[in-house]
Amino acid sequence: MSPGKLVITSGGTAGHINPALAVAAELEQLGEEVIFVGSTGGMEERLARQAGLAYQSFDAKGFNRQRPWTLLTSSLILAQSTGKARRWLKEINAQAIAAFGGYVSVPVGRAAVREGIPLLIHEQNSHMGWSNRHLSSKAQVIALTYEAALEGLPAELGERVHVTGNPVRPEFSVLADVDKASALRSEFRRELGFGSNDLVLLIFGGSQGARHINQALVAQAAELMKRPGLSVLHLTGPKEYESVEAALAAALTPEVKERWQLLSYCDQMPAAFAAADLVLSRAGASSLAELAVAAKPAILIPFPYATADHQRKNAEYLVKAGAATMLLDSELESARFSETLFGLIDNSELRREMLKVAQTLSHADAAKQVAKLLLSIQVQ
Repeated sequence: MSPGKLVITSGGTAGHINPALAVAAELEQLGEEVIFVGSTGGMEERLARQAGLAYQSFDAKGFNRQRPWTLLTSSLILAQSTGKARRWLKEINAQAIAAFGGYVSVPVGRAAVREGIPLLIHEQNSHMGWSNRHLSSKAQVIALTYEAALEGLPAELGERVHVTGNPVRPEFSVLADVDKASALRSEFRRELGFGSNDLVLLIFGGSQGARHINQALVAQAAELMKRPGLSVLHLTGPKEYESVEAALAAALTPEVKERWQLLSYCDQMPAAFAAADLVLSRAGASSLAELAVAAKPAILIPFPYATADHQRKNAEYLVKAGAATMLLDSELESARFSETLFGLIDNSELRREMLKVAQTLSHADAAKQVAKLLLSIQVQ
């Protein structure tokens, strides 16, 4: 029989995939052999292979609640993949499985249960997704970012629950080191052409951008640039870049435009967080985990169509603690948006108080915690 291997499974969105990759990297650093399982042709395959991980794919398909008949097709595909996954797990002598959500987690998790292989699930959001909810009753360990994700689950699951926080990509670990983060802050500000004493506002709406946020910020651009000590790093998303660039060209004079740096995408997000003093973003699980490690005050604008409104619930954790303020997407054209934005920019004492709170909320060791939990349940 081949030496035992650990299996990480995740798919669908970066919010599921990046935490899984973070734990895989931690396990590899510990000398463990890890195989990443995702769907056929999914985003996770590209990202896992980029990370140098061995990759195995299985077919998986969700169902549309508005079209109930798709449940039959989805169930058939998941059942077939479960059978294939059972045979494969035996072939590789799998020692434990960590599932991070996405439909592909279901056949792999089911196969693990049927083969008696220990299972850990990790939920990134404050509302547990369908895949993790489906597997939760059979998992030996339930790791959570937010305790609120337990809502609606049986009380007896509590003894298996560990609130670990949300694992972030290994490159974000630099933000937990004060000296390294400070050096990264200075270096990236120089690259952007920002002053060392500028107040830097970082704006982003997730990897694909957020049109409504982009439009709202462009509408405030002229007023923002009246503040001579303010610089803006605005990540538009690839599809939005040209329209935002054109709108800003019309809104700003050439003299101030150099203080508003526009990027379609940033592949140096740890540096972007390090350079920032205030962040305005959506409230996706990965974004908030990275924000927590960076310990920056924030204005959070949850995506209004997220399943079970989970982005709003994610944001409430930081808001209740005092590290962030929240606005609804529907308020982006309102006076409350401009009052909140300029209120934070103009009130350094308020930002300092939020910063102090933010520094107490980091789960920089979340990947280590989840890796340790997985190793603790592996087949002996």
